[in-house]
This record gives sequence, structure tokens and C-alpha cells, in this order.
Amino acid sequence: MAMERTQQLFAQYHRFDDGALVSFEQVYGPQGVQAVRIVVYARNHALDGDVWRQVAITVGAVREVLVRTPGNFINRICCGVKLLRFGDVWCVDVDGTYTHDDPGSLDEVRRDGDCYVIGGTVEAIELD
Repeated sequence: MAMERTQQLFAQYHRFDDGALVSFEQVYGPQGVQAVRIVVYARNHALDGDVWRQVAITVGAVREVLVRTPGNFINRICCGVKLLRFGDVWCVDVDGTYTHDDPGSLDEVRRDGDCYVIGGTVEAIELD
């Protein structure tokens, strides 16, 4: 049920394109990164009017994280936040540009992505 709601939010917010990255927080445990919580500020296109909200996307059972941002990093999301499924893992990719709209494999994400998390679970919730 939570996954269905998460996919619905990604659709309603058009993958958070033209939104802003508010925070990218890594939660550590004994084995390294346990979870990553990404907060974005974006427009819900499913609602009438110009309704902007903060949405928290939490990736659990984290296997891999990469955050490569330039020193003059602008937090605007141009290409969207992609929710991708590869085998038994989820990948959340922030603003990655790929040959096709979506990367075809984790190898492509690793090669061309600058900000992504690969994990076992994903949940998105509206904060306000």
C-alpha cells in the first residue's frame, strides 16, 4: 500500500520537476548508511491551483549512495526525481540526465548519475 502511494505521489508531482531539493540526509547505522531521506519542494499537478508542498522520500535498506554536487550547486530540479526498479532493488535518482528518459540499468545509473540512492524500500510522504 505504501509503495502504491509513493508511486502515486511521483506521478502527481510529475517526478518533482521544476521543484527544489531541500535536503539530502543520510542516516547511519553500524553497517554504514541505513537510510536516506530526501526532501523536495514541488508542485502537486493533480490539485487545482498552484499547490506546492514538501515531500519526503525515504530509501531504506540502502545498498549504495552517490552524491556528487558541484561547489556552486543549485538546488533546482530540472530533470525530475526518478523512481526506478531494477530486479529486487529500488533506485531514486535526483536530476540525472540519461541517453533515454530513464536509464536502462543500474550500470547506466552508476556511470551517468550524479545523485542517486539504491535500496530495498522507498516511501514518499507529503510533509505539509
